[in-house]
Amino acid sequence: MDKSEVIKTETEALLSKMVDKFTVEVIDEEGIFQVIIKTEEEVSTVIGRHGETIRAIQKILEVILYKKFGETVEILVNVNDFREKQQERLETLASEYAEKTQSSHNPSFIRNLSSYERKLIHEFVTKNFPELTTYSIGEGRERRLVVDMKTNTPVSA
Repeated sequence: MDKSEVIKTETEALLSKMVDKFTVEVIDEEGIFQVIIKTEEEVSTVIGRHGETIRAIQKILEVILYKKFGETVEILVNVNDFREKQQERLETLASEYAEKTQSSHNPSFIRNLSSYERKLIHEFVTKNFPELTTYSIGEGRERRLVVDMKTNTPVSA
């Protein structure tokens, strides 16, 4: 059994404990396995509030797969195109904060983001706003992303 098949089997086993109707497809994109879940009726059960459940499913699968293969397996779980919708929402948010920073020349702070969300915003701002920079400050639940002018000195936590 190849990795894709094992990932699919383990994902189906985990999901069957949560919801009744779903399909799972696994695509290997240069060593990162896209785990695509489709479900009709129980979407909120699988995604969770602000994507908390989808992140938990991903983390649990990462642990299961590490135990199976003895090595880290990079996966990204997506449910009913949640990640694409999330990216659009985050890019809109990043644009708003970037424009606010540009007009005020003061740093803007975005709270309550996962590390994945911070990464997406960082990449978007870097690509689309060359005069701005992003960095994270704080720890744990207090961690926040800073959007700032490249000419400003970084704010300390």
